[in-house]
Amino acid sequence: MSDLRWLADTMTETTDERDQLIADLLEEAHGLRMKLEDFSQFTEAKVAEFVIARKSLTEERDRAVHQGSLAANDLEVLRRRQDDLHRQLIETTSKLHEVEARVERLIRQRDRARERVRVLEASRSYRLAMRLRRLTRRAK
Repeated sequence: MSDLRWLADTMTETTDERDQLIADLLEEAHGLRMKLEDFSQFTEAKVAEFVIARKSLTEERDRAVHQGSLAANDLEVLRRRQDDLHRQLIETTSKLHEVEARVERLIRQRDRARERVRVLEASRSYRLAMRLRRLTRRAK
């Protein structure tokens, strides 16, 4: 009978150990489930933060691209305007040179005319003609 008792005691101990092992495993599984749940919530929160940050960065990038295209358009307009102004400057400078040349010609022509008048006024025949006019006016 002692063998039966020993067998019953051993079986009871084995059953108790097995029950304890099952309880420990269930507790460990529950702990792992809780850790998995915490990790899942953490991951969801980080994904939500990432989505919000990505949306914000995408909007900022789109604004920057839009402003870049506006700046490129403004720069193109500025370059065209600069080219127009440069062309106008060249035309105006050319016209200025033409006007200066014309003024020079007119000044030379005036100076030559003045010199001819001076020569004429200095001539003897002019002086005689002037005296005759004065005399004829007095006579009238």
